[in-house]
Amino acid sequence: MKKILLVAWREFYFNLRRRAFLFAAFGAPLITVALMLVVFNVAVGGHSDPESLGRIGYVDRAGVLAQALEQPDYFVSYATEEEAAAALEAGEIGGYFVVRRNYLAVGAVHFYAPSAMPAALRREIDTFLVTNLLTQTQDLQFPTERLLDPFDMTIITLDSGRELTSAGTAGLFLVPFIFVFVFLMASQVSSGFLMSGVVEEKSTRIMEILVTSVTPLQMLVGKVLGLGALGLLQFIVWVGGGFLIVTLGDQANLEFLQGVVIPLDVTVLGLLYFVLSYLLLGTLMAGIGAVANTEEESRQWSGIFSLLAIIPFFFITQFLENSGSALPVILSLIPFTAGPSMLLRVAFASVPLGEIVLSLGLLLLSSVLVAWASARIFRWALLMYGKRPTPRELWRVIRSAPQESATTIAQSEPVEALGR
Repeated sequence: MKKILLVAWREFYFNLRRRAFLFAAFGAPLITVALMLVVFNVAVGGHSDPESLGRIGYVDRAGVLAQALEQPDYFVSYATEEEAAAALEAGEIGGYFVVRRNYLAVGAVHFYAPSAMPAALRREIDTFLVTNLLTQTQDLQFPTERLLDPFDMTIITLDSGRELTSAGTAGLFLVPFIFVFVFLMASQVSSGFLMSGVVEEKSTRIMEILVTSVTPLQMLVGKVLGLGALGLLQFIVWVGGGFLIVTLGDQANLEFLQGVVIPLDVTVLGLLYFVLSYLLLGTLMAGIGAVANTEEESRQWSGIFSLLAIIPFFFITQFLENSGSALPVILSLIPFTAGPSMLLRVAFASVPLGEIVLSLGLLLLSSVLVAWASARIFRWALLMYGKRPTPRELWRVIRSAPQESATTIAQSEPVEALGR
């Protein structure tokens, strides 16, 4: 155990001082925020469908829509909130908004829906209210800013129970995106360090010296623990910085940050997915590093797994508008996409506990199986040079008992190895 901790400390301390890690931990957050603003505006603002929720009900408690003009075809009027809520529960409508009694004074409008509100629907409601206010300027007494700023909307997502104020809506929607990128960056950077470190130690023959003091298994466990702690540190720095920015912004009365919250359930779930996903990626890349002959070769494989992790972002609109549909559910069960997918789903809607447990269980099982296979490959390929093993050889190593590893090497095609 002492040797494992020594290896872990060495990996943690050495990589902590690397410029690549310092940039990933402190420079990348600024770039991430800029990218998220672009993603949010394009995915949510530009391509949302106002009718994606289906028919939309409304309840006019302020009396401004009694003789509604130019009403969109998919808007349905209800006399009471109870009727609208019953229609929503029965599936007759996809959501409804309530024009509150104090609307003319403060612009209060509440929107209720199972999931997020499409930006285009917000614009439709805006136009609907302004059109009807303009026809009643002689009959109703209201401040002129009500025409310039028709409503101050509070959005209640019924599935997740989250409330979004008008001022904090955009910022709150960005939180899950930034949180997921934190998750991806931390896991990818730390596991990438692990893989490149193994390749470098092999190519410079440092590995031949190390194995005289520690066993291959002790080395693998130590590297995974050390770089896992580094990734966890990066994760904590980013999330802690997010909490600090939100707190200071709220105290400074910055409109964009007022009402923004970092959900505790997303934070806790994110930590669980980070630990399990890092175990999966870290042990997998350690195995790849052991069989790769050059760092360039290992980076090609690293890029493939990085692309797998960002697949959920190609379907952002579907996660926002219907996170319970088949594609988001499937992506949240596949180990390589489970973390980002489930965090996006939990942020915008209520996810059944059974699906979360199943997703975590599949990720844990995959991590254990990959760790077991990588440990055997790591032990076998650690001191082999000059030849790329075939998939058939790797499969034979994984299936063989640990004491048979030497026999497996001997049966492989001739390679340059320590002791030959």
